[in-house]
Amino acid sequence: MKLLAVALAAFALSTPGAGQRDFTVSQAKRAFHAATGRALVSYREASTPDAASLRTQPYSTTRFGTFQLFVLNPKKVERMRRVFTHAVPPDGRGIHWVPDRAGGWIGVTVFRRNLLIAWFPPGGTKGVDATWTRLDRAMRRVAPRVD
Repeated sequence: MKLLAVALAAFALSTPGAGQRDFTVSQAKRAFHAATGRALVSYREASTPDAASLRTQPYSTTRFGTFQLFVLNPKKVERMRRVFTHAVPPDGRGIHWVPDRAGGWIGVTVFRRNLLIAWFPPGGTKGVDATWTRLDRAMRRVAPRVD
């Protein structure tokens, strides 16, 4: 029994925590559901081999607004972060404001290890509301933000 306890303790100490591991798509879905009670579905039309896109169903919700959670290819995290953030520095809340194709803005927030959120503010304005705040709080229960 002692041997089993020692083995379990060693495993627990060697297993990376949520802020230290690379997420698979399945792990990201489970972690988001655990933090929010909301399921995410794969959004294949917005996915690539280097970034799997997940979203709520329906796409826009009263609680979180409209967003996509991207699970980045662990081997290409730094490059994909630059692609999504356009290498624009974050504002004081950790949001990288990038232009959309319709003349508005997308708020991109980067989380450890290989997660990021693209949040679409109402009206494409460059500003946050309660939906972003709730989404950010939920995501910080999944993984810490990258500062």
